[in-house]
Amino acid sequence: MITIPVRQNEITRVEAFSDGMMAVAAAFLVVSFEAPQSYDDLVTTLYGFIPFGLSFIALYFIWLVHTILFRRYPLKDKASIFINGLLLFTVLFYVQPLRFLATSFVSLFTARIGVGTVNSWEQLQNLFIIYGLGWIVIFLLVAWLYQRAHATRDLLALKPVEAYDAITYSRHYLGFAAAGVLSILVALSGIGLGFGFPGMVYALIGLFAYLNHRRRDPGREKLATTVAEHPQLADTAAIPAAVIREALK
Repeated sequence: MITIPVRQNEITRVEAFSDGMMAVAAAFLVVSFEAPQSYDDLVTTLYGFIPFGLSFIALYFIWLVHTILFRRYPLKDKASIFINGLLLFTVLFYVQPLRFLATSFVSLFTARIGVGTVNSWEQLQNLFIIYGLGWIVIFLLVAWLYQRAHATRDLLALKPVEAYDAITYSRHYLGFAAAGVLSILVALSGIGLGFGFPGMVYALIGLFAYLNHRRRDPGREKLATTVAEHPQLADTAAIPAAVIREALK
């Protein structure tokens, strides 16, 4: 279960701006809805609830990932702000293709095919590719931000274990991007389009996360033990990373 870390600092302007842009993205999801003028319009609106829900869940998950990142590491250096801007731009750009993909995918399994959706499996294949590209970019940028947290550990006054975790999280989200690459490859092959197999490939994220943590957790435990044996390293606010690395050898 994903939990949001307890806030250790006040909300930064970067976070406030990011939340505003996420809210705009959420608004884009509902901007196409109009007040129903007839019973048929009402049914059509209700039909759109499922793809809207799928799109909203994906957007909410991205917001949650972003929120947890900045709760853990309040990044504010110029490079991180730039990367965060790229991330927000990508989310805003892909929110409508995301809604369209969800609508199209649902429509191919219902009797309401052809209303603002794709009309062939080839078009659905292309949509999976477009969605996969957006997914890859988003989580590559998230992984990059975690890498920036490790790179700026002195500025953020990170403890050794927190800096180690930043790399773990970075590799964790690289697994998300890897799932996107595999989904695109499956879509290009045309395998399983009839039952949405390119989308099911994203379930591999769980496996990638397990393998990453299985590889990284022993090192984390060893580092935590080493730090415990050196109490002077417990709080590293004024200790450069080079000094810490030398002490931990």
